[in-house]
Amino acid sequence: MLLSVLPIASAQTSCSTLDAPPTGIAPPGDALRPGHLGRQIGDVEDITHFYHDLIGFELRGTREQTRPFFGNRGLQEVASLVQGAPDPYQQVSRVVLLPIPGTAAAPGGPEMTIEAIQIEGIAKKPFHPLLTDPGASYIKIIVTDLDKTLALLKGERYAVITPGGSPVDISGWPGMAGKIRAVFVRDPDGYPVELIEQTPAPDSTAAAGSKVLGARVTIVVDNIEKTCSMYQSLVGPDFKFWVSPSLMGDKSYEDLTGIPGQFRLAEAMVPGSPVVMELIEYKKHNKHFQHPHFQDPGAAHFLFMSKDDDVMIDRVKKDGLHTTSPSDAPVFISPTTRMFFVTDPQGFWLEFMDNGVKNNPDFNK
Repeated sequence: MLLSVLPIASAQTSCSTLDAPPTGIAPPGDALRPGHLGRQIGDVEDITHFYHDLIGFELRGTREQTRPFFGNRGLQEVASLVQGAPDPYQQVSRVVLLPIPGTAAAPGGPEMTIEAIQIEGIAKKPFHPLLTDPGASYIKIIVTDLDKTLALLKGERYAVITPGGSPVDISGWPGMAGKIRAVFVRDPDGYPVELIEQTPAPDSTAAAGSKVLGARVTIVVDNIEKTCSMYQSLVGPDFKFWVSPSLMGDKSYEDLTGIPGQFRLAEAMVPGSPVVMELIEYKKHNKHFQHPHFQDPGAAHFLFMSKDDDVMIDRVKKDGLHTTSPSDAPVFISPTTRMFFVTDPQGFWLEFMDNGVKNNPDFNK
C-alpha cells in the first residue's frame, strides 16, 4: 500500500463497510454488472484506433463497418436537462462499443465496454479538468506489456501525462498485488488513461493472449463520505466501500501523476464483476470546479445494468434527487430497454439501465 500518514478518524463513517480493499469478483445484486464507461468523444474513428488498434480492447461489430449518425428520441430526452442547449432534440449521435477484456465475471461473459458517443448538432466544447478537480475521472487499464503499449502510443504522438514520459515503479496500491509499473497518457479527447502492468500478472477472465487483463474506473470527488454514501444508496447494499483510514501519497505517486500532496481513497467492487470503482479526494483541490455538459468531448459517465430500474428510481426519489430528463423517470430507448441518468455531487453522471423488465409496444409508432 502507498505510504499512509496522519490518521483521519472521520474516514470511518457509515459508507466504509469493508475492512480491507475489495478483490476478486463480486456477485450481482440489484445492479447486475457494469455496463460501460460512457465517453463523450470527438470522433469515432480516432477513439477506435486508440483503444482497439493500439491498446487492445475488443470491438463490437467489424472494424470496417460504417457507423452512421442517428437521432433517437429516447436518447435525446434522457440527458436533455444537462446539455445546456436551446433545443437538445436537434442532436444526432453515433456510437462505437469497445469491450474491455478481463472485466467479465467469467470467461466469455459480458464485458464492461467503453461506449464512445460522438454527438453532433448541438454546441459542445472540450472538457479537460485537472486530475485533482472533482468531476474528473479516468480509466485504469491493466496491460500485459506496458513498454510495448506505451511505445505504440508515443509513436503516434499521444500525450503522456507522467513527468518524464516513462513508466514509474509504484510502491503499492490498495487491492493490487505484486510489482506495479504505471504511466498516465491521454486519449484522443484528452481523457486521462492510466496504463498499469502488474508482475506477476493478476488473475483475469480475459482470453488467452489478450493484451489487456482488466480495468478500474476512478472518479475524483469533493467529499468521499458524501459521494460514496450516495452511490451506496442508489446502487444498493451490495455496493460496499473500503475507505482509507488515513491520508495517502508518496513520491512514486507524485512521479506518476505530477501531483504533489495527499489524498484519500475509497474502493468498491461493482456487482457482477471484477471491476473496482475508486473515489479519490485530494486534500488540496479546487472547490470551484467545472461541470461539463453531457455532449462535451472528454466528459464521462458510468452505467450500472440493473435488475429493475423502478427499484433504482425509487431510491433516487427517496434521496431527493432528480434524473436528467424532463420526465424524471426511466426512459425507453427501445421497446424493452429503459434507462436514466442521475448526477453525483461532482457533476459526474451515473446511468442505470434495465432490459426486458417492461415493454413499450408504442415505442416505434
